[in-house]
Amino acid sequence: MADETWPRRGRHRATKRRRRVIVAAGVFAAVLVSAKPAYHWIKARRADALSAEAERLVQQEKLGEAAVDYRAALKLDPFGYRSLRGAARLATKLRRAEAVPLWEQVAASPRATASDREEYASALVHAGMFPAAQKVIDDLLRADPSTRALRLASDYSELTGNGDRAVEYARLAAKRAPGDDGAQARLAQVLAASAKLAERKEARDILWKLVTESATAKTAAVQALARAPELTTPELSRLLEIVRSRSPFGVSDALLAGDLDRRLHPENAAAIYNDIAARWTHDVAARVGVAQWLNGHGQAERVLEFAPADSQDKELLLARLDALATLKRWSEIDEALARPDVGFDPTIIESFRARAAQEQQATLDAEVHWSKAIAAAGTDAQKLQFVANFAEQSGATEAALRAFDQLARAPEYTLNALAGQQRLAAKTRDVNAARNLAEKALALQSSDPDAQNRLLYYNLLLERDVDENAAKAKALAAKFPNRLEFRVTAALGCLRQHNAAGALGQFSGPPIDWEKTPPAWRAVYAASLMANEQAERAEEIIKSISVERLASEEAALVKSTSR
Repeated sequence: MADETWPRRGRHRATKRRRRVIVAAGVFAAVLVSAKPAYHWIKARRADALSAEAERLVQQEKLGEAAVDYRAALKLDPFGYRSLRGAARLATKLRRAEAVPLWEQVAASPRATASDREEYASALVHAGMFPAAQKVIDDLLRADPSTRALRLASDYSELTGNGDRAVEYARLAAKRAPGDDGAQARLAQVLAASAKLAERKEARDILWKLVTESATAKTAAVQALARAPELTTPELSRLLEIVRSRSPFGVSDALLAGDLDRRLHPENAAAIYNDIAARWTHDVAARVGVAQWLNGHGQAERVLEFAPADSQDKELLLARLDALATLKRWSEIDEALARPDVGFDPTIIESFRARAAQEQQATLDAEVHWSKAIAAAGTDAQKLQFVANFAEQSGATEAALRAFDQLARAPEYTLNALAGQQRLAAKTRDVNAARNLAEKALALQSSDPDAQNRLLYYNLLLERDVDENAAKAKALAAKFPNRLEFRVTAALGCLRQHNAAGALGQFSGPPIDWEKTPPAWRAVYAASLMANEQAERAEEIIKSISVERLASEEAALVKSTSR
């Protein structure tokens, strides 16, 4: 009996031990489970404290220190709303490329506001990432859009070539907030770019009102008025006095005053350049802007005096390089590029060397340097954009096309690259190439009426599927009656169908300032006039066209009318 009791007692003790182990393990597991969110909570609190400190540093303009704190906060809590939003705002303020991905994460947060999504759209627009910007802006417009959302839609429309839609959204923004001087200034800005005389006059009226009545938008209004080509002499004088009376009077005011003074007194241009250079020569912060302004006015020799060869400022040296290139002083460019103490990026060095070789008729050397510049840019979209633009400005079409082609591989820059390629195709007047690029652009933005119109225009110019494309062009023009470029395409469709009355009918309505329009549009208008036996008016338009700026298919329209 006793022998049987001992095993039972042993089993009972073992069972109790197992139970204790299981309970202990359960308690430990529970502690672990509860510890994990507690640990995350502690990290989130620490990240929030770092973000608060970063916000304080931003207010004190200690931006570098703020960036360090935001970086640390995001390491602790990568999806913390406060940290992400603060870092995105700082990146935007510093014009850093990181602004876009940061705002993307902010916009994806459950705590994101409409204002956050507007910031994301703004970052996309300024980065030239138009397909992504279009989607975000469309979402903003589907809700009850704010004044800022409408202004962003106007910005996007203008940058993607849709001037009439830019005006439409700007009008809506101004109507929604009649007391918002920024909205009024934006409306004036897009109206000023119009081809219609009445809209440009409306822009000047708005701007003069802002100059006299607005405290917040006065500076922008003055700058916009200064660019208006139709100011009278009294208006120019009045504006010049306003600029000169500004306090404090900065370098941007001085350059603006210089431009106005030149328009009033072109005979005094040399004295104006000398006065500005002398006044700002000792202001380090102002020197780059002055040098660029002088270059823009063709004053290369003055730039060399203003931007010394031994300068340590890269931006100032770039202005000097531009001046040397204008003067074709290639050996001095090589010396400047070789300076070890400056350390120009290889894309800049090779681009300038390519331009120098090109100007000296060393074609093979130029090709080698362009290839090196593109290779040095690698997959860096901003560097590729620089090389592409520099090659385009230098007349190196093939190199520019290659750089744009490589840039197009970055999804957010594809449309930018296609736009550059289309400009080059237009310069070479290669309609087939332009048509193929327009087809690619439409594939990326099938709902964009501008992309639709471009392809329709080239198809009709090449007489492809005339009836189908003409019908689409007429429908597009009917849907957007204020878009002159759409009506030009519809008129071309009518001409291809031998419908003379329909072609001229596309140009009925308010008077059009044809001198402000591209030569190709004037060619279509002249052909429409001639088809309707209005030869005298057609000849007036034809005389205003530089035929060498037309593609052969466009020139044929004018030639056929003048027989």
